[in-house]
Amino acid sequence: MSNSQFIGQLKQNNIQINNLKDQFYRTEAHMSAHENRLSEKVDDFMEKQNFDLKMHIQNNANPHQVTKEQVGLSNVVNEEQATKVAFDGHLDDKKNPHSVTKSQVGLSKVDNVQQAAKVDFDAHLEDKDNPHGVTKAQIGLSAVTNDVQAKKADFDKHTSDISNPHKVTAEQVGLGNVDNVKQAAKKDFDTHVNDTDIHVTKTDKDRWNSSLNATWNNVSLINGAQQYQSLPFQFSVADNRLELRGSFGSLPAAGTVVAKFAYKASALYDIGAQVVGSYGTARFAYTPDGELRFDGMSVSNSSARVSFNASIPLW
Repeated sequence: MSNSQFIGQLKQNNIQINNLKDQFYRTEAHMSAHENRLSEKVDDFMEKQNFDLKMHIQNNANPHQVTKEQVGLSNVVNEEQATKVAFDGHLDDKKNPHSVTKSQVGLSKVDNVQQAAKVDFDAHLEDKDNPHGVTKAQIGLSAVTNDVQAKKADFDKHTSDISNPHKVTAEQVGLGNVDNVKQAAKKDFDTHVNDTDIHVTKTDKDRWNSSLNATWNNVSLINGAQQYQSLPFQFSVADNRLELRGSFGSLPAAGTVVAKFAYKASALYDIGAQVVGSYGTARFAYTPDGELRFDGMSVSNSSARVSFNASIPLW
């Protein structure tokens, strides 16, 4: 794959990843909005149910439409009753002058048990605390718990949880083939693409490895290292050795990689460089990964240039 094809493919991948991220954010926002609407509907539903239940309890006009038959008085006629005086007089007659029986008055199935007093009955009617023992199941709320506030708090906590409480996977958001690795920064990738010392052809390598056709090539310095204009830093490859020559105009902090090469060394290779225009030395290291690292220097004149001349065995 050529450099332009590689760059084009990478840009296309970045666009697809950004599109997927945008879809994920929109989906997340839609889910959050949906959860908020659901919470509002639940709250409205509970408020309406509580209001309807309260109105039902306060309704003293026989809200259940209880009939005579349901209370065992199907044969009782809705007629005017005798006055209490007359009734009391009648009650005082212990001989039952009419010889009335339960069957004659349609109460053959009525047990001879004490009835509730009027005050008890009135108290029952005034009882607003569910005197009938109505249950949630009887009013269609068997699944509703008496902890609306606690559930609301849990719901709010859930919607603010950004630690993936639903255990969303990469596959579910369309990123099943993406590895969880750190991506290169755009500027680092651009530097890598423009580094001619890394992106070389086999023909170039073969030519540089030939002792008869060895050529010197300028090195692309990185991380703040700069060339000395009249003596640029160069490299050549011949007889399985990397040759380095030239001078640095300025160098970054100690421990910084100043150049990268496609050529691997068999081990870490320490290099000493001469300082021109001052007393002192500069220290470098060539790593097995092909990195030239500046390890620091000791000089009396900071404006002195560093003259480089080294031969590094490869592989």
